[in-house]
This record gives sequence, structure tokens and C-alpha cells, in this order.
Amino acid sequence: MCSLGPEFIDIGTEMVLESHQLWKAIPIGSLVQIEADLIDHNHKVLTRGRLYEVLAKTDQSPCHQMFVVQSELTRELVELHPGLICNYLDSPVEVYRA
Repeated sequence: MCSLGPEFIDIGTEMVLESHQLWKAIPIGSLVQIEADLIDHNHKVLTRGRLYEVLAKTDQSPCHQMFVVQSELTRELVELHPGLICNYLDSPVEVYRA
């Protein structure tokens, strides 16, 4: 029988942890880029390489933490999973919240 050491983390757990860390690290007002076009119901809603401002962050559970951005194509608000982000820039100005 094989015994796995404490250094072993399955890939699913590792992806959740990385997404959570990225979600915590990127504040509202930052600019994010995605790895590939985001397609929803056969329609492109976000474009690869374009900068999107993080308008809000949602936290329904550790496995469902999302960023909210606005699509330049549909003008709708879109939830974006941290795992889709390939690059980000901190907000150029400080964001104030009420």
C-alpha cells in the first residue's frame, strides 16, 4: 500500500488554493487580462488580452470566489473565475468604498 506524505496535494485542491490566493491578492479597481476568449452560450462575452477593471468580488464559498467585470461586447456584468486570469495590474488610483 502506498502512503502519501503531507507534501502531496491533489491537483483540484491546489487549483482551489491558487484561485483563492489570486482572488485575495487582486483588489477591486485592478485591471485583469484573461488567457482566452470567454464564451457563454456560443457568444463571446470577454476578449483575450483586453484589460478589464474589477468592479466587485463575490465570495459565495471558497470554491466559488469570482471577480465581476463588464463586457465590452455585451455591456453586461460578467463573473470571472480567478483561474481564467493570466495577468493583472494593481489599480492606478486608490479605491474608496462606502
